[in-house]
Amino acid sequence: MNNIVEFRAKCPNDKDLADCREALEPQVMKIVAEAVGRGYPPAEAAMVVADIADDYILMLSRELRH
Repeated sequence: MNNIVEFRAKCPNDKDLADCREALEPQVMKIVAEAVGRGYPPAEAAMVVADIADDYILMLSRELRH
């Protein structure tokens, strides 16, 4: 968890994060909707998207240490 806390400290301010979310959320919802259209339950599709994002954050935190 420390690595994630270190990464968050380097994130831009909350307004930038909110703007980024506003820009990306429709695309993420399209990904989830596509997965649902392929027969995956909505919660499962959302969990996979979150898992992928979590893996990416962990990868970035490892890069910050090197």
